[in-house]
Amino acid sequence: MPISLSLAAPAYNEQEQIAEVVGDWVNYLRKCPELSVFEIVICNDGSTDRTGEILKGLSQEVEELRVVQLPTNRGAAAALAAAIEATRYDWVLLIDSDGQFPIENLTRLLRARRDSSCRAFVGCRAQKQSGAFLRVGSFLSGAICNLLHGSSLRDFNSAFKLVEGGLLRSIRFEARGLNYSTEQTSRLLEKGVALEEVLVDHTERAGGVSSLALVRDATHRFLFVLYIALRRLLISQGVIRVR
Repeated sequence: MPISLSLAAPAYNEQEQIAEVVGDWVNYLRKCPELSVFEIVICNDGSTDRTGEILKGLSQEVEELRVVQLPTNRGAAAALAAAIEATRYDWVLLIDSDGQFPIENLTRLLRARRDSSCRAFVGCRAQKQSGAFLRVGSFLSGAICNLLHGSSLRDFNSAFKLVEGGLLRSIRFEARGLNYSTEQTSRLLEKGVALEEVLVDHTERAGGVSSLALVRDATHRFLFVLYIALRRLLISQGVIRVR
């Protein structure tokens, strides 16, 4: 039975490829027989380039596209949370707007959904197209988070997920930077939601990342994992409760 789907994505300074990425999404989604209706919700995170202008123009041409505009840059997590809040349909696909996760991967998640009663599906990257430093950091943080949750996910930090809309919109996410994908997985497990992993393709992002950004993001990742550990401890001791 076809489902209704919202696609939620953050966007920051993506003027070089945002039009092409949105075009790929629309072409795929309009032809997908497993969808009864869909919408694309993109939050422009205070971009300083022409991303906001391009998205505004696309929204006038693509009736399924809705754009949320943040006046200042608040980080990918805040932008994605704003996009999620604006979604309306029964299932939500979480995806980045840089094109690293080809939209065709959705076919595999929808196939898994047909054959399962799970409420959330995680796109497990068969091969992560990122630098060695990032891969090591992702592996270590994922291993620690799996230990904290008693889970055994192969790609704890994947940003590509298909989740029941009502469930996803009920979670109040707290991360502000690039740790949003880790927090999503952690919060879903915290609620006792079974996650099914599905192998997906992952492509390399155009352009590099500065060494300063790598060090900063690694520090933030370490601190966020510590926060998850503290949160797990407080929950186990009944100091805070899961809603």
